Amino acid sequence: MNAPNSWLFADNSRYSTRSRLLFMGLSFTIGILTFLIYLAIWYTCSRSRRHRQRGVADIEAAAAAAAAAAACDASGMSAAAVAALPTFAYEAEQPAADCAVCLGQLEAGEKVRRLPKCAHLFHADCVDAWLRAHSTCPMCRAAVEGPAAAASSKKGAAANTDANTTPAAAAEEALPPV
Repeated sequence: MNAPNSWLFADNSRYSTRSRLLFMGLSFTIGILTFLIYLAIWYTCSRSRRHRQRGVADIEAAAAAAAAAAACDASGMSAAAVAALPTFAYEAEQPAADCAVCLGQLEAGEKVRRLPKCAHLFHADCVDAWLRAHSTCPMCRAAVEGPAAAASSKKGAAANTDANTTPAAAAEEALPPV
């Protein structure tokens, strides 16, 4: 067999075996690095192309989600329904309470509203603004219903409970005067 006649493989080469191995190792390393760079560029381009293709679908989905959120936020209560909620002056002998809308403390003599279903207290102006945009309690997210609906649901619930309720328990369920 013929031995290849090359400076890299010839025994009588002026380059040492160490130099030849170093050259081959560097050539192999450069080839591998070139391949890895090619893969990185290909991955980046294909990823951005997929992102652009999904971008159209994502924009449509985001628009639908925004429309749904606007519909939910637009489902606040009417001014008449908000005005029908019980309002009274806060009394100091009650335990200290905070308004969850403005994060201020309720003080004696301030005009407050008590939501019928969950009985949470808020400054009237604060909760009015909230209820115009939402139809839920700012603290517990319970649906806020008008006082008439709340009273009828409490009467229905009272009819289903024991007949042995005390007048004190009935007084606690009653809403404060307007």
